[in-house]
Amino acid sequence: MSARKSISTRERVRLFTMHGGTCHICSGRIKVGEAWDVEHVVPLALGGADDDGNRHSAHIACHRLKTKGDVSDMARAKRREAQHLGARAPSRHPLPFGRNSKFRKKINGEVVAREHY
Repeated sequence: MSARKSISTRERVRLFTMHGGTCHICSGRIKVGEAWDVEHVVPLALGGADDDGNRHSAHIACHRLKTKGDVSDMARAKRREAQHLGARAPSRHPLPFGRNSKFRKKINGEVVAREHY
């Protein structure tokens, strides 16, 4: 994941003219004086690059709708990465008689201490 860079006014104007002043999400024309965002086609949190190939102009409303859908995907990707790296903190309250419990329950209902503790 690359770090997000701030975009200067000159860079925003260059991106706007490079893409013909159209929203890449709805393909609509961005009118003069209308608010717009620089939007990453592939979000940075999902491995997208912070370069001209991944940055496009978009209406603010279109950008918000797209980002709203991406939030759950980004959260899922972060959880998977943490689990893959083993960085996820263990549960503070283990389930009763689960693998992390000091006790186990036999099939007949008897509760005994685990040997590995």
